[in-house]
Amino acid sequence: MSYGNNITTSIHGRRLGLQALSTAQTGGKAFDVLAGAEQVRLGTSTAESTGTNLAAYGVSVMAGTSAGSSSVYVLDPPVQGVEKKLVFASTSVTLYLKTANSETFLSTLGSSFTTLKSTQNAGVSVNLVGLTTAVWAVLGTLSTGSIAGATST
Repeated sequence: MSYGNNITTSIHGRRLGLQALSTAQTGGKAFDVLAGAEQVRLGTSTAESTGTNLAAYGVSVMAGTSAGSSSVYVLDPPVQGVEKKLVFASTSVTLYLKTANSETFLSTLGSSFTTLKSTQNAGVSVNLVGLTTAVWAVLGTLSTGSIAGATST
């Protein structure tokens, strides 16, 4: 544990806790970080289905089912500050990801999209973070050649 000796508030001895960072370390504002764990293990699912909403956290792999058809997945509303990683894994099926309650995706392609569509039928990943309970921010750049935004499916 590389930061074990710097933990100021212990959750589990020297193995996990909060570390207070000084303004010199953070560039002007003091705050706490979770320290001790070398990595955070995210929940993952490679068996997502179109009949059940995808969780608003962790990693989801959307594979599609029938060649030549489309698959529409639904994403739960965002939790502010929580990341969601998506993998559009099909090379033969157009995949759609729509929000459960008309939440929007804020991306380089626009800010009013409620649906993401895999446009090349190629594997691609998208990282999201909840900005509010109504807005997902797309981290990174979307390309119309791989993922396109749409206002509906």
